[in-house]
Amino acid sequence: MRVCCFYTELHPAVKNALSPDAELVYTGGDDHAYWRELMTRWDGSSGLVTVEHDVEIHDRALPAFAACDRPWCVYPYPYFCDEPALAFPNLGCARFSAQCLRDFPDIAERAADFAVKNGLPPEPTWDACDSYIARALITAGLTPHRHKPQVTHHRTSGDWD
Repeated sequence: MRVCCFYTELHPAVKNALSPDAELVYTGGDDHAYWRELMTRWDGSSGLVTVEHDVEIHDRALPAFAACDRPWCVYPYPYFCDEPALAFPNLGCARFSAQCLRDFPDIAERAADFAVKNGLPPEPTWDACDSYIARALITAGLTPHRHKPQVTHHRTSGDWD
């Protein structure tokens, strides 16, 4: 299982919570860098775990992902709402199985098709990567498996906890 932490400014608690073999991926080059970096890792060679620069995972997250047989898993956290169960399946702490990646090697094209049909640009900016992937997978019939307990979201609006 490949663990990738995508970041522009990496919160210290996020870095401390990651294993030493986690891949730190800088995505600050432009507004589409996150999407491009994510898509280069969507190759099906192994499962893919995404951790975002402001989401601190707990010690049960990666073992639970490794043991889960579902194709798409998330640890929800409050984001634009107080109830993590209502939260959108973000990429903050998500896992896509190797089989999921192999079943959807065309995720970028699926996401682009959905976006264009709905009047959106074909390639998402950093803040829409999760919704593009989620819409493509949900349209294909998948639903995210939500794990508990929630992970910690350190907001990036200047109030880093």
